[in-house]
Amino acid sequence: MQSKEIKDKNLNVPDELKNIYKVLNKLEQRIATLEKVLESHAKCIGEMRGEEIQLNQEYRKKIVKRMGELHEQS
Repeated sequence: MQSKEIKDKNLNVPDELKNIYKVLNKLEQRIATLEKVLESHAKCIGEMRGEEIQLNQEYRKKIVKRMGELHEQS
């Protein structure tokens, strides 16, 4: 019943406002799409950073081991 009331109200709305509503609806859809894309990119970046941190931990272990070896030699 509400949709019929809304349609009836839209009949009284000037064309300029209808065009504004169309533009706003398109913008809202585009924003929603951009939010999804941004979320996806953030997830990818997070995964990349996770891999980066793992690599850094491996290098850290090697560096600590090598420093220990150098310390024993001196």
